[in-house]
Amino acid sequence: MLNGPILPDFGIYHVWPERGVEAFHPEDRNKIDGWIPSDLVFERFDWDGKYYHVRYADRVTLRIEPILWLEIPDEGLRIGDQVEVLSNNMQNDPMVAQIVDMRFSQIQNAIEYTLEHSEMRIEKQYLVHQLVRLTQRENLRPRDVPAPQPKFLGQGDLPAQGID
Repeated sequence: MLNGPILPDFGIYHVWPERGVEAFHPEDRNKIDGWIPSDLVFERFDWDGKYYHVRYADRVTLRIEPILWLEIPDEGLRIGDQVEVLSNNMQNDPMVAQIVDMRFSQIQNAIEYTLEHSEMRIEKQYLVHQLVRLTQRENLRPRDVPAPQPKFLGQGDLPAQGID
């Protein structure tokens, strides 16, 4: 693929591939049960020329041919993020919780987040507008300007001077 998608991106595999298990890398075929098809939101993070590398948090990583990917807009939240649940005019119990699942809802046409609070899974699913991310993520761009090298006494333009 010459002009593939900009990675990483997010999406779901909501139907079983027509080629069956042949669409998966041979080493990953024993890991696909329960993961595909599903409404789980995967991150597609690499392309090796034959397979896309996708992952669901740190739970599973799969390699699959470029088929049947339904792209989902990135809402900025990830599994493991700590979030604050907004009261939303007392429709929600305000709390600080952790995201433990991300599933795409075709009814809402959005990602529904499952949370865990005090090590207890919350049955209600939340949408992005009901949450505020508390987890800080650093997004550093690659250095495009060479860093200056330090100059020590006697190496730079200044004359070396001793202590008087």
